[in-house]
Amino acid sequence: MSNFECYLQEIAEDIRNPNDPSNIKDLNVVKNYVLKILRLQDSYFNSICKNDILFGSLAHKVRIYNDDEADVLMELRFPAYTRIKQVEDVKRPGFVFLDFSQACSDTMIANRLANNKGRIMSQSKLRSWIDRIFTNALYNYGNVVHGIYEDYQLKYFWRGVAYTIQAVSHLRTFSIDFVPAVKIAGQTTGNWHAIPKFSNIAGPMHHYTFMISNVEAELQHVARCGQKLRDVLRLLQAFRTSKNLPKLRCTHFVNLAIWLSTRMGYQTLFYMSVSDLFLQILYELCEAFDEGHLPYIWNCQMNLLGNFKNMEILQYHRELVDAYTTLDSYPCQPALSFARCLSHFE
Repeated sequence: MSNFECYLQEIAEDIRNPNDPSNIKDLNVVKNYVLKILRLQDSYFNSICKNDILFGSLAHKVRIYNDDEADVLMELRFPAYTRIKQVEDVKRPGFVFLDFSQACSDTMIANRLANNKGRIMSQSKLRSWIDRIFTNALYNYGNVVHGIYEDYQLKYFWRGVAYTIQAVSHLRTFSIDFVPAVKIAGQTTGNWHAIPKFSNIAGPMHHYTFMISNVEAELQHVARCGQKLRDVLRLLQAFRTSKNLPKLRCTHFVNLAIWLSTRMGYQTLFYMSVSDLFLQILYELCEAFDEGHLPYIWNCQMNLLGNFKNMEILQYHRELVDAYTTLDSYPCQPALSFARCLSHFE
């Protein structure tokens, strides 16, 4: 075993978020309270939101020590959801519109959440509706939650596609991003989710686009690859911060890992060393930025680098290649120091 391998294993363990029971329990208490008052506030929301799904770094068990955030999908199961039609946006590869013309079994869709002509769901109208529910629920039912050892005051704000609740106490602050996900029937098999997402191309349909996701399958893919992949995903997050590459997200790394597992097989990734797997995914990331394209695992027409500007693509590619060239030489350096290795992750 090389020094590089030993050092990476040690660093991965050092930066791991402890996920202790009290940590997770307080988070779940806040999550459950928020969903409870949302359902009390709006009867229609209560009728369609019966399920929530944890996703992101916490669900994958790859949080690092300074990560105190969680991501939760609010599954919206509209009446006749199996008849919601996905219409591809030809101008924005990978994005879809949700056509409810065959699935409008109540007036909420036609009158409140979609345009009246084509009955295409508007993410702007959906956002406004849910935003009011969050605001009114906290006002009407209270913004203080009793945790295990202390009380948390809840603050709410909207960012991107997420409705963020920040829980603040004297000892700890954490946040939960609640993301709406419209349940749909897959075009071939199974059930999927459509998540509101603005495309980077302006136009009149900019506020109607969604991306397709399968969070539960994503969690299964990562779990099948084993603990070493989780170590690598933590290392990649620390590496991103160290190199000041903030637009790289955990979703980029997970997406690359799943693509790699489909090519090489889960068992291959399961038995790879941490150093080999880390270098392989970092190489794949360099290649993606060289091409300016990282296909989304659930819809390969969507480019996960589509929100990067051309100058950012060049900058990130240069930083990644420089780092990869250096790190790739470390396994062959018997005198490699821990401090030198650690400098890439702090």
